[in-house]
Amino acid sequence: KQLSSYLCLAAIVSTVTAFAPLHSPASSTALFGFTDTVKQWNFLAPWTDRPYKGPECVVEIIGADLNEKSNSNFDRFSNPDISVEVSHNKRTRKTQTEGNSFTPRYLWSAKMPYRSNRGFAFTVYENNVVKGDDIMGRAYISAEDAKEMIDEKLPAKLLSIGEGIGVVKVQIYATPQYLKEGDSDKIQLLEETGYINASKGE
Repeated sequence: KQLSSYLCLAAIVSTVTAFAPLHSPASSTALFGFTDTVKQWNFLAPWTDRPYKGPECVVEIIGADLNEKSNSNFDRFSNPDISVEVSHNKRTRKTQTEGNSFTPRYLWSAKMPYRSNRGFAFTVYENNVVKGDDIMGRAYISAEDAKEMIDEKLPAKLLSIGEGIGVVKVQIYATPQYLKEGDSDKIQLLEETGYINASKGE
């Protein structure tokens, strides 16, 4: 009976979340604000979600430089606390928050499912504890430019997030072989650390 209850809950969660994609602008209000709460209950997701097997890329967000005068209204008592979110083909990733700075440096990267006919949107947020986060600016890389960055292994781009607002520096490149799924890659990483030889007594 307990297993049946879990499976029933998983079915309800899957149905609800299907109508409100994760991180979509409407997700916080969809279905009377119930969607986000249900997502937190979806503890079966790691077992019920199908693994992604398509092409991937790596998005790196290096940092941002913001105009102090233009952005001084975001935080009255200190400098802003900033994070950057990247969206691509209905998937999102977000950096950590760098506090009290107009020049945050992230050295952050993440794998993302990649569609060559879709662009990449970057949103810079000022993070707040009590109220919702404020949008400081946005930038966009077209599908064509992103494909060129990946295919030609171009250096990082400096993107404007609004005239007089600031810039964000980003990089997009093909997923390195050692970051792809597979037992051979795991063995390679273990060999690099010396773990395999040590476990064999060598």
